[in-house]
Amino acid sequence: MPGPLKLILKKLDSELSAESQAEIFNCHLRALNWEETERLPLLITFPYPAESVFHPFPHHEALMDPEKMLFNELVHAFDTSILLHDQIKDDLSYTVRANYGTVIIASLFGGKVEQRADNPPWVRHYETKDSLRTIFDKDPLDFTAGYVPKVVETYKFYNQVFSEYPNLKKCVKMVLPDLQGPLDSLELLWGSEIYSEFITDPELVDKGLEMMAKAQAGLAKHLLQFTTDEHQGFTHQHATTIKGNILIRNDSAIMISPEMYAQQVAPHDEYVLKEMNGGGIHSCGNIDFNIPEIFRLNSIKCFDFGQSWLNDLDSVYSLARELKIPLIRIRVEKDELLSGRISKRFTTGVSLFYNAASFEEAQSVSKQYNDLFRYQ
Repeated sequence: MPGPLKLILKKLDSELSAESQAEIFNCHLRALNWEETERLPLLITFPYPAESVFHPFPHHEALMDPEKMLFNELVHAFDTSILLHDQIKDDLSYTVRANYGTVIIASLFGGKVEQRADNPPWVRHYETKDSLRTIFDKDPLDFTAGYVPKVVETYKFYNQVFSEYPNLKKCVKMVLPDLQGPLDSLELLWGSEIYSEFITDPELVDKGLEMMAKAQAGLAKHLLQFTTDEHQGFTHQHATTIKGNILIRNDSAIMISPEMYAQQVAPHDEYVLKEMNGGGIHSCGNIDFNIPEIFRLNSIKCFDFGQSWLNDLDSVYSLARELKIPLIRIRVEKDELLSGRISKRFTTGVSLFYNAASFEEAQSVSKQYNDLFRYQ
């Protein structure tokens, strides 16, 4: 084990507070249950401070070494930091995951994974439809293929390490990795031609989505034995609390119409959510035109934004409030946050995040936000 990892494990094991994490969880729970709440939960992201004693390893090194990956997860992940949280004091949920990016499900189906420089891994899609058809020769529940053995070994390592640090194990949850969603995984294997194939070969698209959905739900269940993330119907992704047991990434849905989503993608998203007893949908980009159809999913428990500011949030919030579907990670501007206007705009049912320009600004904004409610 690298010296720096052991140092921060000892430090965190002695300093982290399970009681503090319970208070943060309860803050999220009240908001995401649409209950009356003193304040909305706030996550603050920030660039890692150059003057810090510890620094994350380059991403490409972490991908090759679970010790370095765990170090990075504790030091700076999702532009947050468990290590530095005592200096921020926002509503960060302490989590670590096997961080192999978006390629895990696609790799099960023979997707050629590539990684260059310090970029996340990606999949070189099949070049012809005939070569793509080879995915149907794969068993979607064969978890000895692709990146999955590496993912499992990483979780086994995490569990072994945490067994030596009991307080750390109580405070930090091991959560599911990024398993994408049926459409996102199939798009990785098929490439951008998939969008025209929605019209020209809908049966093949449907068959492919069915395979991705079976693999995602099956692998999620398989990995639960290695995770520690279950709490009253809430779990964690993207360093925050979500409602439900899985988060489907659906970034590719910004490229299709509501009719296409409802008829061709929604049944497969619903399959994954139902198999996991409910969960959330995530999308980056402008997705608000598809949100009414997404909200029709029987097993949806929340919606997580990647870029909330690109959407008509007031219209989405109005519908979400009616259906009691909480919204995760709404980005807020400083003046709206610290004036208290955001709490009048969204009274409950949401979690917030603020993107600070520096570590010092993150500290300042968190203190000012907490002070708004401390003396009420």
